[in-house]
Amino acid sequence: MTSASVWAAPLIELLGLAHPPVAITFGTQPAASGDRSLPAQPAGCCFWEPAQRQSLDTQAADHANCSVGSYTHGLIDMATAAAGADTTVLVSSEWITAADFDHVAHLPFRPASIRYEPLTVATSPDVVLVRLTPSSLMTLQGACPDLRLVTRPQCQIVPLAGNGQIAVSPGCAVSRARTGLPPGEMTCALPAARMPAVIDRLQQAVAADQRAASYAAADRRRFAKLD
Repeated sequence: MTSASVWAAPLIELLGLAHPPVAITFGTQPAASGDRSLPAQPAGCCFWEPAQRQSLDTQAADHANCSVGSYTHGLIDMATAAAGADTTVLVSSEWITAADFDHVAHLPFRPASIRYEPLTVATSPDVVLVRLTPSSLMTLQGACPDLRLVTRPQCQIVPLAGNGQIAVSPGCAVSRARTGLPPGEMTCALPAARMPAVIDRLQQAVAADQRAASYAAADRRRFAKLD
C-alpha cells in the first residue's frame, strides 16, 4: 500500500462514509496516459463521483465547459472566466455577480493535468475529497474546528484544500444539478499534507463523541418521552 492509500480505511470508518474517498493530484506534466477517450462533461465536478471507481486523467479541455470551475482550478484567468457564455447565463440569473468573482478561491498556478482517482490507489495526491452527511460533518468539525464552510461555487473547496485549508461545501445549485449529489450529502476537500494529523484528531474526536453519547443515552432514560 502506498502512503496515501492507507488513509482510506480510517477515513471511511471514522467518518462513517458511504462513498469511497477520492484523491486529486495536480500534475506538472501532461497526463502520461494520453487517453483522450473521456466523454465530454459539463464541469470538472462531474469527475468526482466516477473517480470513486476509476482513475481519470484530465486536462484543461476536459474542464472547459464550466468557466467558473476552470477558473477555480487555475486553468483560465478571471477575465476569461467572466467572459464565458455560461458565466453570462449564471450572472443574468442572479446566481452569481461579477463582484463575487473577487472572493472565489482559485489555484495560484495552472496544472498541466488533474488526476482524479480512488484514494486507495493514489500515490501522492494534493487533495482528498469525501462526501459527508450531517453526522460525519459533526465528527469532522469536532476534530478540526478550523474547517471552512464555503459558499458557491462548490468547486472552490479544491483550491482551498490545495492551499492547506479543510473546506466543506453544502453544494451549489449548479453543481448539484450537474452531478446529482443527494440532498442529504455535502462535499469536503482535505489537504493531503494534513491527513495524518486529521486522522489522529478524528480518532480522538470519535472516542470523545462515543463517551459523551453513552452518557447522554443513559441520562435520557431517566426522562419520559414526549408524544
